[in-house]
Amino acid sequence: MTTKLVIREQALANLAGMTEMMQTYLMQNMVKKVTALPTWEQAQVVALTMSQDDELSTELLIQIALLQNKTVVLPRVLPKRQMEFTTIDQDTVYDRHKFGMLEPVGGRIVSPDEIDFVLVPGLAFTPNGDRIGFGGGYYDRWLPNTTATKVATTITKNLYEQPTWSIEATDQRVDQVIVLDKESK
Repeated sequence: MTTKLVIREQALANLAGMTEMMQTYLMQNMVKKVTALPTWEQAQVVALTMSQDDELSTELLIQIALLQNKTVVLPRVLPKRQMEFTTIDQDTVYDRHKFGMLEPVGGRIVSPDEIDFVLVPGLAFTPNGDRIGFGGGYYDRWLPNTTATKVATTITKNLYEQPTWSIEATDQRVDQVIVLDKESK
């Protein structure tokens, strides 16, 4: 068994090692593949994240979702490793949280049962939807509260055929993992 910490470090290194051209390609492919999903097309309220540093960029997907007149909600961190999602629009102002990520200021807090589609962040995945997140457990705590379709995107280097890490009872799976640097079959 490999520890989650070791896999996280390797996954971050894989993401950090990408060229700007590759990052742009992956961002465009994320938009192409995610917006083509029937679950995305039917979704009214989509929960996305503001990517940071070496994460796969979600900026274009957020803009496209707004252009498609979807209600876009982004997370805000709360005490005790909890989070909430609030609505955003083109005029939303963002604040940098002490952990470094941008969070929307203001906006309406949306309850988990209003959300139809969640793009779940993470560093490593299996085709079955097992995931290693960033280690805070925020999504593992939040995901059981929603019936939304849970989708994640990754790159081939961060996809493991089987989990090589220990799966905890609190670990939440996603419904679908999309590999962005591989052409769809």
